[in-house]
Amino acid sequence: MEKKQTFKLIDGQFGSSEARNILFALVNSKINFHAMESFGITIRTSGDTSFHEKRIKELSQTNIDIRKVIDYAAMNTLRLNINGTIEIELIDESKDN
Repeated sequence: MEKKQTFKLIDGQFGSSEARNILFALVNSKINFHAMESFGITIRTSGDTSFHEKRIKELSQTNIDIRKVIDYAAMNTLRLNINGTIEIELIDESKDN
């Protein structure tokens, strides 16, 4: 298997309503992931959740920034061209130690 693979999740032009649904679904999914991870850590171990809390804040700001762009597009009857690519790289952890 190749060590690095790329997947295109979003590729195309969207109206403001479609873009809002797609982008908020992605960002909110990540926010929920970090919230659940933080909750799990707190319940299981009372460990450090600062990484997850920081990501939630960053992603919440991302939601605000995306909303501004989409609102601008909607007010000016513009379409949004969105390209979202995910890169996955396989790392051999045994070589890092």
